[in-house]
Amino acid sequence: MRYKYFRLNVVLRILALLILGYSGFYILTQTHFWLVSFWLFLALIIILIGLIRYVERSRRDLTYFLLSIKQNDFSNSFPYEKTDELNFAFHEINQVMKNLRNEKASNYLYLQTVVEHVRVAVLCFDEDDKVTLSNKAAKELFQKDHISSLASLAKVSEEIASKVEQLKSGERELVKVKVGGTLLNLSVQVTTFKLQNKDYKLVSFQDIKNELEEKEIESWQRLIRVLTHEIKNSVIPISTLSEVILQVFKTEVQAKNNSQTEAEAYQDIVGGLETIEARSKGLAHFVNTYDQLTKVLKPEFSTVQLLPLVNRIENLFKPDLEAANIDFKVKVDPTYEVNVDPNLLDQVLINLVKNAIEAIKDQPYKSIQLSTRLEQDKVILSVRDNGPGIPDEVLDNIFVPFYTTKQSGSGIGLSLSRQIMGLHKGSIAVKSSSEGTSFELIF
Repeated sequence: MRYKYFRLNVVLRILALLILGYSGFYILTQTHFWLVSFWLFLALIIILIGLIRYVERSRRDLTYFLLSIKQNDFSNSFPYEKTDELNFAFHEINQVMKNLRNEKASNYLYLQTVVEHVRVAVLCFDEDDKVTLSNKAAKELFQKDHISSLASLAKVSEEIASKVEQLKSGERELVKVKVGGTLLNLSVQVTTFKLQNKDYKLVSFQDIKNELEEKEIESWQRLIRVLTHEIKNSVIPISTLSEVILQVFKTEVQAKNNSQTEAEAYQDIVGGLETIEARSKGLAHFVNTYDQLTKVLKPEFSTVQLLPLVNRIENLFKPDLEAANIDFKVKVDPTYEVNVDPNLLDQVLINLVKNAIEAIKDQPYKSIQLSTRLEQDKVILSVRDNGPGIPDEVLDNIFVPFYTTKQSGSGIGLSLSRQIMGLHKGSIAVKSSSEGTSFELIF
């Protein structure tokens, strides 16, 4: 319809030009009304200019529309009338392109929201090892506000950057690294893809420390159950038998008059049996001590405020803190509440404070701080000291049952603390540097 109207409009204007031209020429040459021919020629010029502008307007609108598409600019409107089908087509195409652009923006926003929502750290590298996509979890994991390239990731950990470079598409590897004083067990997985003839590498980083700890605790508990059973079966009869023999010897020898040689033999036998008894009892105590690691604790949950609980721990250690001249600070939000077994949590805090006191015993200025904060809707209670820190080779083993660097330590305190936090669906993390150590209870 628009093109029929366009042709009709052009044809009518051309006819008008021909009629005006012929009429003006005829009147000018055949009559004396030359002024009429002047007005006819003037009208001819006006119609001719209008015809040129009318034809060029369509070309100009088309050029403008195509440039708008090229520049991805669909903010301009194309007003049209019922007979103006070209501008109507421009308007319709412009609306379609606007909808496509809005849909593209919505899809990108949706994808960005999903990527930001997942708790798995994600980084995407292009062919030049530049980061084209990163999410909030990655920034939190690597403790950097901006990761721009693989070189920037290498500043956090050269081992992680090396693994990202080496791993091929579909491969996964477990990497144990220390980031910001925190030991992480990262599952690193790589996927490669091509987009607009460019190669990209999508890398995910997931800290599976909690999952590994649960499996580790379960394995240790199975092993300890077997060891406890076997050792008890051997120790108890030895201890019982040694007590009986010792009692018989004491009774028999005291009832008879023996020679000096018999007395010396008696002393040797008694001494040996007493040693057997002492070592047997010591071994039995050893087994009973570690047996608590295998017992399935049953927490009795209740909602408690952290501040009164922490104050109770402070009062418990007050004599030791004053004797050692320790600056004990409490920065706990009085509004924070957690659903825990207060007795089990007391046990965890007592163990952590004891360790902190031991860690700072040789420091000129001794400080222990208990504080709380809220991160990602989780309450975190930290116990921090200003000791010399934990060496890396020790840090990797502190939650292993029986492992201890103390002469009189049993090596079950931190392992049991981790087990208790696991029962509360929480976790325990440690950060250590030369400026001190911080244990964080995450609820």
